Amino acid sequence: MCTEGSSRNNFPFCTVDPSRLAALLLLCILAAGCGPFVPKTTPAVEPEPADSLTDDIQELLTLAEAGSAPDSSIGDLNEAIAALEKVVRLLAQGPSGTQMMEVQWRLARACFFASEQEKEASVRLSWIVKGEDAGQNAVRERPDRVEGYYYLAVLKGRRAEISGLGFSAMILARKVEDLGEKAAEIDPSFEDGAPYRLLAMLYAHAPPWPTSIGDVDKAIEFAQMAIDLSDYPMNHLIMAEVLIEADELEDARDELKKVLAAPKVGRWANDGERWRPHARRLLNKIQE
Repeated sequence: MCTEGSSRNNFPFCTVDPSRLAALLLLCILAAGCGPFVPKTTPAVEPEPADSLTDDIQELLTLAEAGSAPDSSIGDLNEAIAALEKVVRLLAQGPSGTQMMEVQWRLARACFFASEQEKEASVRLSWIVKGEDAGQNAVRERPDRVEGYYYLAVLKGRRAEISGLGFSAMILARKVEDLGEKAAEIDPSFEDGAPYRLLAMLYAHAPPWPTSIGDVDKAIEFAQMAIDLSDYPMNHLIMAEVLIEADELEDARDELKKVLAAPKVGRWANDGERWRPHARRLLNKIQE
């Protein structure tokens, strides 16, 4: 593991834009089985009042899952979140076992997707805070499970972006690092290496020490760990992103070619349809 502050001379840390932490964390969460964020044009609607929803937990969970995709409309996400919150209330009335944790991390994920639909900063922040609460609850329910730590890291990363480059953002970046490391410790294989992808992109895009935790060598190391764990094409795409930030364009081109040449099978048959255009755009850009 590289020491704090190590970096390659050609790595453009000093030009980091405050919005890039958000971009990298969005990339990490969408890499966990989803695709580039393209909001649906369905008009926003008010969520169905909680007391009008069914009391059947399985029906509520089915409704929530159907509306919790990253490209779901804000109306569908509102309904999904209302359904998940009702399940939480129903489970709180008696023994819930592992089920409460399963609901809480899904609630955290849905709140993140809802925050991405909003343009108003105060509304986005309210979704993030709600999601953080759910993530904390998931961790509290099952501190031995990866999901709560992972989605809590993503939500805190988004809040770091909203807060800017000040002291609070630096503290949040450290918190994201701690949560990502815990997720990786518990289950680095979650979503084909999502904890390693998150840490790779965090170190690649964060400002360097002593301002923050940016470290290109760590970024490349974690990206390679993700590839070693799983040959899933998304891990090669993350490596390409990191190498581009390090200005190692020849190696980045090799990684992008692997992404574009990957067989359209398994999860990649669907995920690849969303991510291949992004990889192609990156390849064209660095070949110019």
